[in-house]
Amino acid sequence: MKNIVNLISIFLIIGISVYLYRNPNQLDVLTEISIYTILFLIFIKFLTLLVNSFFNKEILKGFGLNISYLEAVYLGSITFLGNLFLPLRSGANFRLIYLNKKYKFKSPELASMYLYFFVVTIFLNSLVGLICLFFLDLPGDIVFIISIIIFLVMFIFSTFLLLKEFTVSTGGDKIRIISWLRNLKINWNVITRNRILQYKLIFLTTINYLLFAVEAYVIIDLLFSKNNLFTIFYYNSISVLSSLASFTPASLGLKDLLVFFSSNILTLSVANVITLMIVERAIAVLFSLIPGFLTLSLKKSIR
Repeated sequence: MKNIVNLISIFLIIGISVYLYRNPNQLDVLTEISIYTILFLIFIKFLTLLVNSFFNKEILKGFGLNISYLEAVYLGSITFLGNLFLPLRSGANFRLIYLNKKYKFKSPELASMYLYFFVVTIFLNSLVGLICLFFLDLPGDIVFIISIIIFLVMFIFSTFLLLKEFTVSTGGDKIRIISWLRNLKINWNVITRNRILQYKLIFLTTINYLLFAVEAYVIIDLLFSKNNLFTIFYYNSISVLSSLASFTPASLGLKDLLVFFSSNILTLSVANVITLMIVERAIAVLFSLIPGFLTLSLKKSIR
């Protein structure tokens, strides 16, 4: 499945590149965005970085590790940069290396922390996606029907996991993979048993989602004068979910594919989708200067 997604992503990137080569006017939109809009979007991304940093701080506190706010921002910055410029969401690997080296934080603990972030993000985005599809209501559209089924499955599965406390069997410690999975279950239960921690994490994930939605609203309204909130929230949901499953830097390919797939629901043309992808990633690259600066400046102060 991973190879298929990567292959489709490569063909899609090549296709977009050829399209832009033949239609260079699509890039003109970048010059039409005011500096104030760019600064506002960068500010929104900075708030998103802070929220992600606080998420890391709170979930680590649940495991008894109380890092400083500056350290949390440092971890958030290296995670953002790793996910934007490197494949396989490498930001999480940088975070693991740092936490393991400084605090002896083990991989099952980080895996449960990362898995919980995935599950709560899927829960929120699939719920919002379902609500948006209900109000957009495109009966008979095959993409609409498939989207409902996919979102419904994700919502049910993520809800089950958020409420699930795993039974941890004894023994099996001599077999490495069984021991690792056993520790993963133990650490997952650390989170799910702590309801206050769960509420905090869901709240931070919701704030994060709303910030992404504000960014999407500003860009889509600016480019295409479309301000249907259900369309914006639906686009936001598939964008966030694609970032979780992407194996490429900045979700190149997979996100584009999902947006193309949903273009009828979003009422966007192929040209609209390409323009939207260009603007979003241009803003992300511009913003990367801030976490890049924070990574370099905070590295010495948190040692």
